[in-house]
Amino acid sequence: MSMKRSLALVIGLCFAGIAFAQAQTSGAVWGYKVKSGDRLVDIAKTYQKKPDEWKQLQQRNGVTEPKLLTPGKQLNIPVGELKQGNPVAEAVLVHGDVQRLDKSGQPVGKLSSGDILKMGDRLQTSSRSTLTIRFADDSRMLVTEKSTIDLTSLVNYGKTGMADTKVQVLEGGTDSQVTPQRGPAARYEIGTPAINLAVRGTGFRIQVDGSSGETRTEVDEGLIAGTANGQQALIGRGFGLIAEPGKPLGTPQALLPAPQLEARDDVIGKLPVQFAWQSIAGAQQYRLQLLAQVQGAEAIIEDTLLQTTRVQWDDLPDGDYVLRIRGVHASGLEGLNAVKAFALRTKPEPPKLTFPGDGQRSTGSKISFRWEAATEAHSYRFQVAEDERFAQVVALVPNIAGDVGAVLLALPPGPYFWRVASVTRAGVIGPYSDAFRLELQGGGPKD
Repeated sequence: MSMKRSLALVIGLCFAGIAFAQAQTSGAVWGYKVKSGDRLVDIAKTYQKKPDEWKQLQQRNGVTEPKLLTPGKQLNIPVGELKQGNPVAEAVLVHGDVQRLDKSGQPVGKLSSGDILKMGDRLQTSSRSTLTIRFADDSRMLVTEKSTIDLTSLVNYGKTGMADTKVQVLEGGTDSQVTPQRGPAARYEIGTPAINLAVRGTGFRIQVDGSSGETRTEVDEGLIAGTANGQQALIGRGFGLIAEPGKPLGTPQALLPAPQLEARDDVIGKLPVQFAWQSIAGAQQYRLQLLAQVQGAEAIIEDTLLQTTRVQWDDLPDGDYVLRIRGVHASGLEGLNAVKAFALRTKPEPPKLTFPGDGQRSTGSKISFRWEAATEAHSYRFQVAEDERFAQVVALVPNIAGDVGAVLLALPPGPYFWRVASVTRAGVIGPYSDAFRLELQGGGPKD
């Protein structure tokens, strides 16, 4: 079989699978695999709308003894007879100003984290605001700032794990992480004025221009089928597509690769926080997103376009963060993300080192290391190493009383580096001070 024919077959199978998921479910059946100890009546109570019709289930599946089911046997239940849960989703995290709107587009209530979202809700995020939605199958959607969406379908099929989720994006952007869709009624679809997107489990972004309806789709994981004007397009990982209302679908384009970030420690102990990355050929600018842990979930706290390949924060508060950087092509398509998780830990502040000074040479077998008291310190943690990265620590004093501010050590001659960290009453160890270099020479005692 030729490579071209093989590729055509793969694409055909992908579209067939997606088309199957989109087919009407009235004649479809869901299969339950029997477990040891199962009884037919209990299965009916768990999964059927009308559990008292378990005898029809028995007849349909040819079960002779409803109390002695064979483990591993599959029982088929028509999708139309499956019990359904409430058609709702959850606003896992609301960051900033997010509103429910009525059909005329007027705000009717502000959302809060933990609120229940219902089928038919129209939601809008303001500037510098985001919304994270969790659907019944645990798929998640991050709605970015200045976006408006409609929750057009939130059907879920109880404990089967299947859900039929449809969202209409009117303007703005979303970033979806979709749970693999399994079962005849499982669907995750996004519609826009320009294209309809069907997903079987993937990660992708879309951005809709509110005035023109132009839609940009970018896939960073999995596979998406897009349909518009009777045409279909398959968008795979690392590809994107721009769709315009009323126009034929184009060919998916390869996205820009992820930028190469310069190496940084996972834990950063002082401000400013700086990151840099290598420029990408074909990138006109770069999308920067900074995510922070808010109420146990990630929220975008900064989303901006940069012309440079560097970023700096002078007043970022302590916390856990994720940095995402991607190139932006002249077409408007945004590339794959470079991702860096980091923690900023600047508190409690380290003390100011006083003696011996940086680069000082001292003589003697003993030396007194001293520092000024730090405001938040209940005690101090002291280190001496043979290298400036402190890979070869030769002395560690982990618990020096806060009212002492000094330690006396006997060391052999040689080059050393020393530093001190503050420790709070609760035992939180802050960042170390900048290390001072010391050249210790033989001779008379130095105190």
